[in-house]
Amino acid sequence: MNRSDLRKLGLIRGSVRLGLLALVAAALTAASVVTLVAAPAENYEALRLATEAFYEISQKYVTPKSETEMMEGALRGMMNSLDPDSSYLTPAEYQEFQKGTLGPAAEAGIELVFKDHLLTVVSVLDGGPAFRAGLRPGDHIIKINGQLIRNITTQEGMRRFRGSPGTKLKVQVLRNGVAKPLDIEVSLESLKAPQIFTQALPDNIYYVRLPIFTDDTPKELGTVLEDLQRRRPPARGLILDLRNNARGTMEQGVRTASLFLGDREIVATRGRKPETAQTYRGKEREKVLKTALPLVILVDQGTARAAEILAGSLQSQTQATLLGAKTFGLCGITRVLPLKDGSALLMTVAHCYTPKGLRITGNGLTPDVEGKKIETAALTPAIGTPKPSPEQDTWVIQAMELIKSGGSRLGQTPALKPPK
Repeated sequence: MNRSDLRKLGLIRGSVRLGLLALVAAALTAASVVTLVAAPAENYEALRLATEAFYEISQKYVTPKSETEMMEGALRGMMNSLDPDSSYLTPAEYQEFQKGTLGPAAEAGIELVFKDHLLTVVSVLDGGPAFRAGLRPGDHIIKINGQLIRNITTQEGMRRFRGSPGTKLKVQVLRNGVAKPLDIEVSLESLKAPQIFTQALPDNIYYVRLPIFTDDTPKELGTVLEDLQRRRPPARGLILDLRNNARGTMEQGVRTASLFLGDREIVATRGRKPETAQTYRGKEREKVLKTALPLVILVDQGTARAAEILAGSLQSQTQATLLGAKTFGLCGITRVLPLKDGSALLMTVAHCYTPKGLRITGNGLTPDVEGKKIETAALTPAIGTPKPSPEQDTWVIQAMELIKSGGSRLGQTPALKPPK
């Protein structure tokens, strides 16, 4: 750092301390502590650049900004640049995060991520307040109660849609294919997890809708599968619907996959540190589906987290066929790293991989069979319009045809073999 730079540093009058500058330099350059030690010359240049930027902001920005404001903004920007699951939590946000399920009693029934500078809807709970109001997966939320949404974390975005029962939120969204922003009002409600929905379809094919993952999902789905195997005449095939399902933990995904796979590998994780490399297997005693059954799994851009673990493991370990659209790619291992001032970093430390070694995190799962194009009106039904029944669902009909024909996985080894 030259004398001119040192003079500038002095003019800030202590509002930007050396330790702060070093941390912000790391934020602005996304450099790790290891890099700072291994490449001191590059770090020195980054420190000089950060010093200059902080000086210009502190002296010339139209509205004075405190050290804390600038620091939090830099940290948020750094964490948001990593991936949708990585966030910076202020001391107050970290305290709220630690409360977990003890937080607000009402919500909108929505899963969000902050990705590519946009607060994006990943999934909307079947029949929940957000669904009834007209929000749909893929919508980009640009305003909440008239406030422009920018530079927030995924966790902060989710908190905006939780609160006291009856709270109303006015949101403005951008939707692909719609020219003008949409104004939607959502009311927060106390919600119960929707139950698994099953329906018998023609030709002894059974449809199972898994709308969400909870700790009770493995037991509930196990009961459904046990009943399915007792059917007479025997089931010809199973359609498992994991569309618009983005809520669930890795443990819930692994336990649910155990129903199908027993003690086989379900998912693996790998990161920069050796201790993040783990293989998660099921338990043979938890296996319920004892005999092979033609299986088609419906997935789309709203399929994420536990649903991706289940779909990826069945795609890799069985002849299950994925039908639909590419999944979101949100599976990963996150760790909370507390900081000395009471704030914390919520950071992805490992990616998820299918048993065949395909990375789910950031990539998603590619379906074996692409779902037929659905008209825009069907994808975004009018407010209050119920979802179509399975017999009227384009992809369910396509899955039924695949099972009845013994369709193949993109022309490779036949994926579906109807029972004799």
